Amino acid sequence: MNRKNGKVAGKLYDVTVVGGGVAGLAAAMTAGRLGLQVLLLEETVFGGSVAVIERLEGYPGIEATGGWEFTQIMVKQAEAAGCLLRESIKVSGVRPQTNSQFAILCSGKERFQSRSVIVCSGGSPRALGLQEEERFARRGIHTCAQCAGGRYKGQDVAVAGNGSFAARAARHLLELGCRVFFITGDAQISADVQLVKELESRNGLDFMGRTHVTALLGDDFLQAVEVADLASGGTRKLAVAALFVFRSLVPNSELVEARRDAGGFLTVDTNGMTSLPGVFGAGRVVRPDLPVEVMVGDGCRSAIAAAAWLRKRVEP
Repeated sequence: MNRKNGKVAGKLYDVTVVGGGVAGLAAAMTAGRLGLQVLLLEETVFGGSVAVIERLEGYPGIEATGGWEFTQIMVKQAEAAGCLLRESIKVSGVRPQTNSQFAILCSGKERFQSRSVIVCSGGSPRALGLQEEERFARRGIHTCAQCAGGRYKGQDVAVAGNGSFAARAARHLLELGCRVFFITGDAQISADVQLVKELESRNGLDFMGRTHVTALLGDDFLQAVEVADLASGGTRKLAVAALFVFRSLVPNSELVEARRDAGGFLTVDTNGMTSLPGVFGAGRVVRPDLPVEVMVGDGCRSAIAAAAWLRKRVEP
C-alpha cells in the first residue's frame, strides 16, 4: 500500500480511523485483520506522542525499545492488514449522512465516505494560561522534552504538570545532565512505580509537590519562573533555562458532534462507542493520561466493537 499517495476519494470504507497514534494504529490493524476496508488519516506523524519516547518500558511481551521503533512496527502491521494510511491530512469534521454513512471532512478539498468512524485524535498540550506564555513558546517553553531537551543539556530546567509523559520527560532531562525542578499540584509523581523509583534515586531531581507556576520571567527567552505554594501562598523564583509543560490535554474532540465530559473528552460506553451511533472513541481523546498498553488496547477494542456494530447492520 502507498500510505501517502493512495487514491481514496469516492470510495466507501467500512471504518475510517481519525488519528495515527498508537490507539489509531492498533484500531486500524485490528479492523483490517477482521476483514474490513480501513482508511487511517493522520495530520502529522504516525505514532503520535509515543513516537518520540526515547525508551518504552513495561509493555507486555517486549523488551524495552524506542518509541519510534515501536510505532513503525505498528505502521507496518497496519499496512500488512490491508489498511490504507494517509498522512498530512487534517480532519475538520465527521458528519452523519442521510444514507447511514459518515462524511469525513478535511481542511483541504478531500472528503471521504465511511460506514463507521473511530476517533483517535488525541489532544493538544494544555497551556498554563499565563501572561507571556505565548511569547516564550519555543523560546524556553516546550511540550516535548525529547524534541527540545538537547539544547538545554546540563542546565537548570523545570517540568510543570504530572503523569507518565511528565515523568518520562524528567528522566530524559536528567539523562542530559540537567537539574530538574518537578513542579506539580499533586503530593507525588503519578507514573509507573518503577519509573518513579528511578526518578527518586537520581541526583538532580528537585520535587516540588503542592506547587504551581504563577509567572514567567525573561527578556527574549525564558530566564525564570515564579512558583507558588498551594498551602501557604508563598512564592519563590527559580532561575531556569526552560520549562516543559505537561498539564493534561485539550482533547481534539470538536470534530464530532457527540457527548463530551466537562474536560471536553469524548464519553464512550463499555464498547468505546460515543453518543453518535457508529462513531467510536479511543486513546487520549477519551482519557488524558493513559499508559501506552492501554491506548493500544483501547484501539483494538474499538475496532472489534465497530466490526460487531457493522455486522448487526447487515444481518437480517
